[in-house]
Amino acid sequence: MPETKPKHPTQVEGWSGTLEDLAKAIGSMRYDKVAEFVGYFAKHAESEAKKDAADGKVKLSGKLFLASMNLYCAQEEYESAWKISEPYMKEKE
Repeated sequence: MPETKPKHPTQVEGWSGTLEDLAKAIGSMRYDKVAEFVGYFAKHAESEAKKDAADGKVKLSGKLFLASMNLYCAQEEYESAWKISEPYMKEKE
């Protein structure tokens, strides 16, 4: 019988480290790339909020919408940090 993936896993598939290590790995990237990642995360949270709202899960969708808006704000702050640090970067890749 094939193994099924859980709908809401507790680990990131393909990542063998801890969630703390994952956060450190992402946080160590250039700020423009962190901003890009946070934007994807925000978009995913917003999408989940819309699905939950459509299912009538008002409290859950409200919390996820709020989380997505805060993530979009974090994305903007990382973009601002990138603009400050970009001139000092040796590698432009």
